[in-house]
Amino acid sequence: MKRRRLRILLALLVLLLLAAALPARRVGDDAMAFSIQRGEWVWIVPDRVRKADVVLLRDPLDPARKVLRRVVAVAGERVRYEDGVVRVNGKRIRQTDMGRQDEAHCYKEVIWSKPPARANPYFVRKLVKPVKWKIDGRVVVPEGHLYVLADNRDQAMDSRWWGPVPEEAVLGVARFRLGRKDLWRPRAELLLPEE
Repeated sequence: MKRRRLRILLALLVLLLLAAALPARRVGDDAMAFSIQRGEWVWIVPDRVRKADVVLLRDPLDPARKVLRRVVAVAGERVRYEDGVVRVNGKRIRQTDMGRQDEAHCYKEVIWSKPPARANPYFVRKLVKPVKWKIDGRVVVPEGHLYVLADNRDQAMDSRWWGPVPEEAVLGVARFRLGRKDLWRPRAELLLPEE
């Protein structure tokens, strides 16, 4: 009980510090559902980008528009997206089926990490009937680029359509989320990087 209170107090303190120092951004679409949902608030900070981070970037098709996407690979890594399975350097991103919600399945994904490193689990949404995407096969991420995916895999555009995005398109990293509590997510959470 004390630990829970301490975490709540710590999250509120971080929220107050972030709110004072950085503007909050309200999420306007479902591209990152179930991890970050429409109407929730995220705080974007300048930080080094790591795998599993959610980044705010300029949309490659409309640079005036800003979108949130998750980094799954960095320069020099090989990405393969085929039949709904993502592999980076031949390793499949781990998925745990969390069940069905409406017309979609929810999966908890973890970009691998070996103990004692901390993993950064997040939730993705896939339609029950998978959608065929434009780019199948293998992609090698070029120098100065990132491979990003939407957590709402079948209803948002990402590197499977755009290809790898330039690092300079990244405007910051989401490090705190405030929204509604549900089965898998607390009301407020720090979005910590992979270690």
